[in-house]
Amino acid sequence: MSGKSEKRFLKKRKHSLNAVAKQLALMGGRALLLGGLVLSGLFVFDHTRHPAEVVELFSFKQIHYQGLSRLDREELDSLIFQSVSEDLLLIDLDRVRALVESESWVKEATVRRKLPDGLFIHVTERQAVAMATIDTELYVVDREGVILDRPGLHHPSLDRPIVKGLKNVARENAREENALRMEIYLRVLTELTLYNPLISEIDVGTPSSVAVIPEGDPVSINLGDKDFLARYETFVSQKDLYDRLKEEYGIIESVDVTYDNKIIFHTPRGQEKTVTAQVADRS
Repeated sequence: MSGKSEKRFLKKRKHSLNAVAKQLALMGGRALLLGGLVLSGLFVFDHTRHPAEVVELFSFKQIHYQGLSRLDREELDSLIFQSVSEDLLLIDLDRVRALVESESWVKEATVRRKLPDGLFIHVTERQAVAMATIDTELYVVDREGVILDRPGLHHPSLDRPIVKGLKNVARENAREENALRMEIYLRVLTELTLYNPLISEIDVGTPSSVAVIPEGDPVSINLGDKDFLARYETFVSQKDLYDRLKEEYGIIESVDVTYDNKIIFHTPRGQEKTVTAQVADRS
C-alpha cells in the first residue's frame, strides 16, 4: 500500500471511530436520562403509596433569617407558622413575603425554600432617621416617612429636629407626599448641620415654604424652598433685633427670610404689624 493510500485509510478509519464514539455517547446520555425518569417515577410511585412519609420528610419545621435586627424573631416565626401550610412544598412563597413585608420595619424581603424542612428569608430593614409629629402624635419614621415605632429609649440616635407636616397614611397619596417631604427635611437637616442642636422642629407641611422653629422659642422662621443655610444665618445675624421686637410686642409670630435683601418680622394676629429690616443682599 502506498503512503498516500495508507494515510487515506487511517483518516477514514479515524472518522469512523469518532462517529461510533458519538453514537455511543448519545445512546449513553439517552440511557441515563431514561434511567433518571424511571427512578423519579419509581420514587413518586413509591411515595404516593406512603403519603405519611412524604408529609414528614417535607414538614415545615424551621425558618432561617438573614438581616434581622429590629424585628422580634419569635413573633415573626409565630405569624408565619400560623398562616401557611405545614407542607413545605405547598407553601406560597409570595404569601410569606407579603406577610414579612407587612411588618413596619421591613422594607423588602426575599423568601426561598430550604429543603427538606425550612424556609430561608432575607430581610432588608428600614432605618429610623427622625421623630415626626403626625396628627399630634409622635412617631419614629424612616427616610421615606414610613412609621416604624413609638419613641423610646431604644432610639437614642434620633437627637435631631422633629419633622413636622407629614400626612396621615390614611390620606390620599400620603406615602408619595411623605417621601417627598422627608427628602426636603433631610436636605434642610444637612444644610443646617451646625445649627441643628438649636432647632426644635422642621416643618415641611408646605414643601415650597419650609419653616424651622428654634429650640425653646415658638417662632416660625420661613426659609422657603432653597438656600436654607444662608437664609437661616440671615435670621441669626438679626437675632438682637428679633429679641428687642419680642420684648416690645410680647411675641413675634413668624419671621420671613425668603427675600434676598430683607427680613420681615410678623407680630401676633390682631396687631397687624410687620417690621422689615434691611440685610446684606445674598444674591
